[in-house]
Amino acid sequence: ERINMRSYGDKPDWFMKKVPRGLLPVVEIDGKIVTESVVIMQMIDGLYPDQNPMLPRDKEGLQRANRVMQLERDLFGAWCSYTFQPGTSGKRGFEATLHEVDSALAATDGPWFLGGAGPSLVDMQYISHVERMVPSVLYWKGLQMRGTGRWPNVDRWLAAFEERKNYLATKSDYYTHVMDIPPQYGPGQSVPDSEPFQKKIDGREGWTLPLPPLTEESLEPVLPSWNPGEEAARHEAALSLVSNHDAVVRFASRAAGDDVGRWQREGGFGRSVLADPYAKPEEALIPDTDACLRIVTHALMHG
Repeated sequence: ERINMRSYGDKPDWFMKKVPRGLLPVVEIDGKIVTESVVIMQMIDGLYPDQNPMLPRDKEGLQRANRVMQLERDLFGAWCSYTFQPGTSGKRGFEATLHEVDSALAATDGPWFLGGAGPSLVDMQYISHVERMVPSVLYWKGLQMRGTGRWPNVDRWLAAFEERKNYLATKSDYYTHVMDIPPQYGPGQSVPDSEPFQKKIDGREGWTLPLPPLTEESLEPVLPSWNPGEEAARHEAALSLVSNHDAVVRFASRAAGDDVGRWQREGGFGRSVLADPYAKPEEALIPDTDACLRIVTHALMHG
């Protein structure tokens, strides 16, 4: 069963009885509750010893994995010090740590931290945080991590992930990340140089039709390996809309419902401004919303 993060809704009582602090992720194996993501990945990896191991089995390889995993913790700490503190005092430390990460990636033949044909547990630990770092330091600090040539091995590593369909299925976008980071970590601290990027990411500038095509040169790059082209992208959006039609209609009709947004206002910044699990749709508006979304779907299909 899916459980809300604290910023997106209240957790059910049965879950809180099992996990009193409400931490996520969590797994229960043989009656044991574990909430550390790295430990969870190691436990799952250990359950399938005959499959491709996600960590080295030799002593030297395991020592390297542990060193690079510690570097991930250093990078996360440097990101927090930079993103959530006023001004640019943390910039030097963040960039220096990012250079160390880039050097660690350069030490292997392939794009992955431990080499090999595919990502390891180390890569998995990094990607969830680095994916957030890329838009957040751009949005709040005006720092571009991708496509500048400063961290070429990080670029190569991210591109290798983006060639994997299972990663793309979970990858989020810049706008969603900068909206969901504050309720999870606290508000990012902006600097003046970030304003042009903020306007492009949050829609204050550039969200007018027709939208320009997304390419690898875009602020939010779309690489050729996973760029379906305009028509295929429209058809994918139409399929998603049709597949979730009833839920989308009711969700869109919440804007005219009673008390929408009250959950976030009463809970403060720890609750996502884009989430309100208790908001009710305006039932009288649903037929009109349904008709509008059918027109949108037709336009997506036929241009």
